[in-house]
Amino acid sequence: MPRSLRKIQSQINKKRGASSTALVEDSRDARRLRRGMLRHEKLARSEAVRHRALLPKVKRYRHFQELASVGQLSVADILLHIERFLSHFDEEIKVLSGERRLGRPRSSQEDRLRNSLEKEMAELNVGYEIPDLFDPETAKLFSKWKGDPQGLAQIRTIRVTKEGKILPTL
Repeated sequence: MPRSLRKIQSQINKKRGASSTALVEDSRDARRLRRGMLRHEKLARSEAVRHRALLPKVKRYRHFQELASVGQLSVADILLHIERFLSHFDEEIKVLSGERRLGRPRSSQEDRLRNSLEKEMAELNVGYEIPDLFDPETAKLFSKWKGDPQGLAQIRTIRVTKEGKILPTL
């Protein structure tokens, strides 16, 4: 429970005393408590949305975390690792299309995976965002990263194109 809601509840309890625990339905205190609860629910929903939006980025960064411990990296190594990461979509799509009977339309999950793969491939053409593993400080910080979405803001990133060019992050 957030601090503000606890604070509202304790203020109402202090004001009313320990003798009465029931609130009148439309009293000021009841409205104040409802507003606090609605705010708490709204904050929880927005946190869940934010967390869900960062999951693909966390998944991508977790894949590249094993490269942080490697000393000297080349662009070819990174491109190979990007291709390896993108191949996991192919395996899942192959499994889903194998389960489907002939003549049947694709499942929504298969469509979602195909769209994700197309989006990732388009991003690779303009510049695929990855942690800056060429910078020793970032590589050290990235190797200690525990996989939490809050830690992503501290990690410096670069963009790598399909041709092997390294671009700064927008």
